[in-house]
Amino acid sequence: MLTLDEKVRQETVKLLQALVRIRSGNPPGNEDEIAAYVKDFLAQNGIDTTLIPLQEGRSSVVARIAGSEPGSIVLCGHLDTVNVNEEKWSVPPFEGRIEDGKIYGRGTADMKGGVAVILEIAKLITQEGESLNKSLVLVLTADEEWTYRGAASVAQSGLIDDAEFLLITEPTGGQTYIGQKGELWVEATFSGKAAHGAVPELGVNTILPAAAFCLELAAAAEGFKEQEGRGRTSLNIGQFNGGWQVNVVPDTARVKLDLRVISKEEKARVLNLVQGLGNKAATHAGARFSSKVLNYKAPIVSDLHNPYVRNFLRAVAKVTGSVPKEEIAPYSTDAVAIIPKLGIPVVIYGPGSIAQAHQPDEYLDLSSLYEALDVFARFLQG
Repeated sequence: MLTLDEKVRQETVKLLQALVRIRSGNPPGNEDEIAAYVKDFLAQNGIDTTLIPLQEGRSSVVARIAGSEPGSIVLCGHLDTVNVNEEKWSVPPFEGRIEDGKIYGRGTADMKGGVAVILEIAKLITQEGESLNKSLVLVLTADEEWTYRGAASVAQSGLIDDAEFLLITEPTGGQTYIGQKGELWVEATFSGKAAHGAVPELGVNTILPAAAFCLELAAAAEGFKEQEGRGRTSLNIGQFNGGWQVNVVPDTARVKLDLRVISKEEKARVLNLVQGLGNKAATHAGARFSSKVLNYKAPIVSDLHNPYVRNFLRAVAKVTGSVPKEEIAPYSTDAVAIIPKLGIPVVIYGPGSIAQAHQPDEYLDLSSLYEALDVFARFLQG
């Protein structure tokens, strides 16, 4: 077994602090600085790395520890974070301050904690001369917080073509996910007639049907049915734009929706719902309605009987003392750019909670960092 003592735990904490201190907010990302740090860390531990450029100032990192058999296991995390409004933070966002068993800072949970665990596990394997059956490949990506382009470029690079299993270390709050919901973004547009604001009866105001549409859709979403092991489709009305001047009747209103669907069938159902409610609201106001899909990533669900999936769930059970439930993540990950090309099973498990992601005063419980180290070590050693 790999040695997971207090020294290793503290090394992982210091590594996480170093990662947090490197700003990699996306946009613009600027992941080259943190990618260079990661490459140097791995090189110091005898692990060769390759940088996969995305655009100027932005790269992903791929590293490999050779195994004795064909095939590889991929540990994947992302190097970018969302940006910070420092005025809303009560602690420094780029310090890595530790208080009451928590480490604070942008990216501690999402997901430099997971990256730190990946790097420390790789270091331990090389330091202790641990023999691996399958090669271990580290994939640390740029641009996950925006469009997953870093993961897509890695998938197209040929460097992970022999992958048999993907483990993504996003924060899961102690849960283990065998897949993720689909990501469906829709733009709904209401078209009416402009007029002078002093005579609104001469125009067709599109904000009114758009608002009615949002309220009806939100009410309908509360009734979306839950499916065992997959949860239920969620709705976020993320943007609402209408009008361009206060004294003009707005002839256009647009609503952007973020739906996380649990199945392809649910995708079709919610698109029909959007179209039906949109037409209803528009017709009532004398307006017109149209909608279009801006982005769709299909749901991903791994085979629960796959040996890698079973072995990982077994490792979690040994560490935590409880058998993980069959669930999929409510959010999307780099898997959307990797799984369609490679067709391999994925598990999502990592330190921290998604509830902390994208929040002021983001933090990670150090206990979850230590637990993830233990789980990964047990899984990789069979």
